[in-house]
Amino acid sequence: MTWFKRLFGLKAKRSLEGLTYEATSTLYSKDGRRSAEVRKFSNGETYLLEGEWVEGTTFKDRHGGRLVGPFASADHAEQFIVATPWFNGAEPQVDAGVDRNGS
Repeated sequence: MTWFKRLFGLKAKRSLEGLTYEATSTLYSKDGRRSAEVRKFSNGETYLLEGEWVEGTTFKDRHGGRLVGPFASADHAEQFIVATPWFNGAEPQVDAGVDRNGS
């Protein structure tokens, strides 16, 4: 498999485990049901932690808590997330097999 990675320039995904990060901002969708925390890690990489509103002030991590990224900067991460259908509420929400958008 090493030859394949060399040929196509694929790199193994680096672990963020043990690295420190700064939460530079948290963005909320217009309806307040989705959040995205922008995290800048000590290795210089920037990632997003997406969350969906549960109740009150509680948000549940999306993707099982896996981070989205890396991005070149916090600005790029913010530009990415605000352009996604999910963050803007255009992606169908499905709970327990029931589509909340009625389709």
